[in-house]
Amino acid sequence: MKLNFSLLDQPIEIDKSAFFIIENPKAFAHVTKLLYQYEQGNELKLFDEKQKALKGTELLLVTDVFGYDVNSPAVLKLIYTDLEQQLNEKPEVKTMIEKLSSTISDLIGYELLEHELDLEEDEITILELFKALGIKIETKSDTFFEKLLEIMQITKFLSKKKLLVLVNVCSFLTKEELEEMTQYISLLHIQVLFIEPRKVDTKSQYILDEDYFLYHDDKV
Repeated sequence: MKLNFSLLDQPIEIDKSAFFIIENPKAFAHVTKLLYQYEQGNELKLFDEKQKALKGTELLLVTDVFGYDVNSPAVLKLIYTDLEQQLNEKPEVKTMIEKLSSTISDLIGYELLEHELDLEEDEITILELFKALGIKIETKSDTFFEKLLEIMQITKFLSKKKLLVLVNVCSFLTKEELEEMTQYISLLHIQVLFIEPRKVDTKSQYILDEDYFLYHDDKV
């Protein structure tokens, strides 16, 4: 994956994890805004080795780690679909669930008939049953670092997301956590771009300085 926009002389390469340091505050704010408003065809370009542009739906942008909802409707919908596919591989279990669901619907239907109003019901689906049971991701993150790892796990699960962009997160991490995080990204085989306002210690990074000069600081 590569990133390019008007201030760059050459694209930035994103191979598993990449750190892009933008030292000029106005440029940092501008790039963050472009990522928020990312669409195919705008000033900021994200594309693969075949020059195919990244779609807006394939980008996951996180600027507030603690505020990111790991149980958003979009994530839960994918989880429910995945669970239903698992049930399809166990026809006996799925049949039992459908029978029990039908029995519950029948019992409720009898009660509706006795009500003074004319009430009706819809057939409950497997996906609706998952939602009614409140199935969601169990969150155990107590620290900033743990929440970051959770977000990366979710990115791995969300197959439609091709790139995770994290804005201004490295200031909250120790050197050891940074190293562990980059190793974790490699194990997950996901693409992560870090946009930072200042240099990241001990990491190979692209730096756009105050005068808009881009250079690569390789500390590997």
